[in-house]
Amino acid sequence: MGERQSELRATDGRKGLHRVAVDRRRPVVEELGESSYPYREIEYAYTRGLPPADSLTSSFLTYLRSGRGQDVISAHGHLPCATPKGLKVCADG
Repeated sequence: MGERQSELRATDGRKGLHRVAVDRRRPVVEELGESSYPYREIEYAYTRGLPPADSLTSSFLTYLRSGRGQDVISAHGHLPCATPKGLKVCADG
């Protein structure tokens, strides 16, 4: 049976899914941005040019940078780049 990867929060309460330690360091959601766990992904949102201010794209990007959007990103076990902890992690990535 092959190995599968999933996002960090996807292991919560799921039978058969395990968080993998790398160099004896385990990923911990509460330590995102502070942990020495060596694996992470950075997601980018690209547009072709600057979207019009009244467009759905512009509204979505604003939402991602807003408090509510940041809360949703964090709730899914991700570290938003627009937060103080995230700025360093994203800059280093």
